[in-house]
Amino acid sequence: MTQEKNFKNTKKYFDTAEKYGFMTDSLIEFLGQEFINAPASTATNLHNAFEGGLIAHLLLTTKYAISINNVLPPDLQVEVSSLIKVCLLHQIGKAKLYKVNNSKWHNDRGIKYEFNEELTSLRIGERSAIYALSNGVVLSEEEFQAIINHDKDDTDKQAKWYSTTLAVILRQANELAIVEEKSLISVPV
Repeated sequence: MTQEKNFKNTKKYFDTAEKYGFMTDSLIEFLGQEFINAPASTATNLHNAFEGGLIAHLLLTTKYAISINNVLPPDLQVEVSSLIKVCLLHQIGKAKLYKVNNSKWHNDRGIKYEFNEELTSLRIGERSAIYALSNGVVLSEEEFQAIINHDKDDTDKQAKWYSTTLAVILRQANELAIVEEKSLISVPV
């Protein structure tokens, strides 16, 4: 991703968060430059394993979520402001999760980042909810559920069968964004 595209995505992310009124100064300060530079994954065979990849992923997830919400029958649609909030916050836990991998051997094999082992082991959704709540972001129970359940696997029957519409839309939008990003692996934008 070019520096100019990363700047545009970052501006769009924070402008949207401000418009919908959920980003706090405390969270902005806490996430810092690490968030702006964060990749969405560790390796080039995954998705968005490049500087700025996380924000690009969050914006694409939001685009898909809005599209999914718009095709639902009116009685199943969720509030757009809540949908945008969970889409833009659901993976902020990755902001401090990855470090640049300095191993030439790993880099030659596409493993550009490694996990920050100084952090407590948590799922991305759990870490994202903690970051948001600890920095003054107010989440409804449905928003909290959507964020912490988006990355649980299908063996978690509670998350799979008893999630709210908001959580289902987020999960599907996240998966669709990954599918698109993986199709662009050889051409980072």
